[in-house]
Amino acid sequence: MFKPVFMASIKVMLYTSKKLSNGEHPIMLRVIKDRKPKYISLNLSCSKLLWNDKENVPSKKHPLYNSIVNKINKKKHEASKLIIGLETDDIELSSEQIQLKLRAEVKNKVTVFNYFKEVIEKLETSNRIGYANIFKSTRNSFVKFRNNKDLHFVDITPSLILKYEEWFYQRDVKMNSVFVFLRTFKTLINNAKKEGITRADYNPFKDISFTKFRRIKTSKRAISKDEIIAITKLDLKEGTALSDARNYFLFSYYSRGINFIDIANLKWSNIVNDRLLYERKKTKELLSIGLLDPAKLILKYYEKFKEDDSSYIFPILSSKYITAKSIDNRIDKMLKIVNSNLKNIGSQAGIKEKLTTYVARHTYATIMKKSGISTSIISEALGHESEKTTQIYLDSFENNVIDEASKSVLI
Repeated sequence: MFKPVFMASIKVMLYTSKKLSNGEHPIMLRVIKDRKPKYISLNLSCSKLLWNDKENVPSKKHPLYNSIVNKINKKKHEASKLIIGLETDDIELSSEQIQLKLRAEVKNKVTVFNYFKEVIEKLETSNRIGYANIFKSTRNSFVKFRNNKDLHFVDITPSLILKYEEWFYQRDVKMNSVFVFLRTFKTLINNAKKEGITRADYNPFKDISFTKFRRIKTSKRAISKDEIIAITKLDLKEGTALSDARNYFLFSYYSRGINFIDIANLKWSNIVNDRLLYERKKTKELLSIGLLDPAKLILKYYEKFKEDDSSYIFPILSSKYITAKSIDNRIDKMLKIVNSNLKNIGSQAGIKEKLTTYVARHTYATIMKKSGISTSIISEALGHESEKTTQIYLDSFENNVIDEASKSVLI
């Protein structure tokens, strides 16, 4: 008796009809049976510019070339093995049925640890280094929690997530950090759902309430005007690491609490007609700040080292740091050094509060509030997306005002 020929073919391709949030296109496995194509996501992506159409792999210029090619070859092999198995067993399936079987195979092969790595690699490729680092820290914590035992998404249950949360508390991890880890892990789960790796109704976080984390009051890190003056009066030798640290701190304070990462990225082209014009890295918001005289004096000191308008203002970054990762690593390293020096400066100035670059931002906001400036104006000055964020900076001040006002009822 005549048996039908299976005649199914597979091919890896860049699915340019769809564009992902990172600006790249998904890499798909195309199955053709009876001239009907079906597509299965390989949970990989690449830009059109870095894709080799002849070889159907990323070009060798791609920073993750070896990693992606290895994954493609592995998944092609798994798909071919499945199809050969079906042919051997004389199982006749449509392209849609083959797609479902292959998709199930792909899903079942994805482990949580490996998916973490894939997400991190995608973020790094998109130059979202800070966000990638958060996923790295979350992955590291989960790997440690699991004693390095990988698992599939189906193994992540609500009770496992609760145990993961409790694991943090047993190690005295601050609730703010626990919130970041859990929120990031939930984002990973949501990404897996979007990519069809897990069921659409899959929700291991159903027993986790994030409300308690939103009620957390962060310790306030503002200092007084008198303490700012004490910092300015310290006799620090120009050109030293201590002097630079003080300049970064004061420049932030006099420039609406500009963050250290934004200070590091400032170039002379950001100074236009006595105004500081820059895009805030965190929110991508464009800010225009009128430079105060003390800030101008700090800039005047560094101007003697200026090469051209494209050079960095402060000696934190230089032209040798080109990639997003090298820039991020350099800023991280410098931030630790600067905060260590600020701790020294605070001690010399007799300040009890631990001095960090972030104290300048909190101090700016708090002193503005004490001067009678509305929260809405302070929020705009800080570049916050909402006044709720600004209020976090100001809660301790509000409590002090209320406490003092309450004394008026005393007889």
